[in-house]
Amino acid sequence: MASIRLFLTLTLIAIIVLVSFLSSLRGYRQSMTEAETLFDMQLQEHAKLLSLADLNRGRVIEELLLPRQANTQLSTESLIAYQVFDEEGGLLLRSVVAPSEPMSPREVGYSDRNFNGYRWRVLVVREANNGHWVMVAQRLDVRYELAESVILEAVIPTVLGIPLAALLIWFIVGYGLRPIQQLAQEVRSREVSDLSPVRLDNVPRELTPLTVSTNDLLRRLQSSFSREKRFAADAAHELRTPISILKVQVHNLLAEMESPSATLEELRQGIDAMGHLVEQILVLNRTAPDQYMVQFVPIDLYALAQDVISSEYEQILEREQRFDLEGGSAVVAGDATALRSLILNLIGNASKYSPVGAHIRMRVRTDHEEAILQVED
Repeated sequence: MASIRLFLTLTLIAIIVLVSFLSSLRGYRQSMTEAETLFDMQLQEHAKLLSLADLNRGRVIEELLLPRQANTQLSTESLIAYQVFDEEGGLLLRSVVAPSEPMSPREVGYSDRNFNGYRWRVLVVREANNGHWVMVAQRLDVRYELAESVILEAVIPTVLGIPLAALLIWFIVGYGLRPIQQLAQEVRSREVSDLSPVRLDNVPRELTPLTVSTNDLLRRLQSSFSREKRFAADAAHELRTPISILKVQVHNLLAEMESPSATLEELRQGIDAMGHLVEQILVLNRTAPDQYMVQFVPIDLYALAQDVISSEYEQILEREQRFDLEGGSAVVAGDATALRSLILNLIGNASKYSPVGAHIRMRVRTDHEEAILQVED
């Protein structure tokens, strides 16, 4: 069964994830662009430091760019490489990781070059005072790694916050749907005969059409039930008089006959059953269904089925049908006349709609606390 709460939660989470992804993607690209700009500015600062070097004294200025770590892996795999050339192209100064050949053509500006097995970002600057060419390079993979680490530190909290957002959305949506649960509980807790309008406090605007429609349905049901109840009561009252007259006439006829026939006795039983049925209709119209059930008595379905089959046996024989009753005692609470009518209807339909010579079985059994009556042809 589809769940509005689950649908809304998943939809909102999907929207949050999509918006977060698009925002993170845009932020990633923008941050990478800004990081590249910052790294390029860092190369400019290194180039300025190199321009301030005292080349006449041959002073090495790696300590200006990186901490001095002689004879270490860092000194041989420096993240920054630099070269200084004179106007004629003679190498004046270079870092440990810088090649002997120029890292880039002598063209002022930025470019990407390959050497020492890595991709490098190279800045070429020419000093106006002495005409020296200064080249400073930085590994691009290190750039990307540093930039991505900073970006991930900003994105990870957003990703980790999605489960918390999902939990909050689940509870908020559930709270928003509480009026629907209250409406369902209001209808569920009513008595069978209670068709009065549903009344809830502070009904949300979205739930108002459902409440109005429910109350309109209850009103129409109450009107329909009232009409049917009046009709049944009127019909039952009209039938009481002729049935009472028939009962008196049959009683007088039985009293006058010395040996009443079986057919006449069956007629009397049928009239009594009809009178009982009319009284039941009147009782049902005067009381609620749950009050009517108070009048139920224990009835053995198996014994009642035997009695009904015996009364209909001649009709079954006329169609040359075989009727077997299987099972055992199964006691239920009910009305004997109504149950007799039910079994009689089942047997009559089975005999009527089965071919001549058919084998019809009726089984009466119990299953835990239930009594089961089955008819098979």
